[in-house]
Amino acid sequence: MAFVNCFDVVSMVVEEATSQFAPLWKLNKESNKILEQYCSVIDSLAEEFGGESFDVTVDDIAMTITIVMECEDMTIESATHKFYSLAQRSKALGFSVSEDGNLNVKFVFPSVWTKV
Repeated sequence: MAFVNCFDVVSMVVEEATSQFAPLWKLNKESNKILEQYCSVIDSLAEEFGGESFDVTVDDIAMTITIVMECEDMTIESATHKFYSLAQRSKALGFSVSEDGNLNVKFVFPSVWTKV
């Protein structure tokens, strides 16, 4: 999965949502920079656990950003693993099984928009 990184996908979705939310809301550059850092950790997780795809959505009401990483499996053997740090920064965390039988790890992050 090295050819697509998480923030590339997130940027496309955030850009589209930003145009939909305008002119009432604008992208907060600092919040977006933090989201980019979260994405770099997700990229690292994808590399470590054989991530196969990313699915990114924006909740139009809550204005949260959901990133789902699909991978074959995930085994975390240390309480200091970067996964825990990322999980603590997310608003919600979930796990499900994809149609292919893979693991979906869902992170929900706070809004990156501020009211104009």
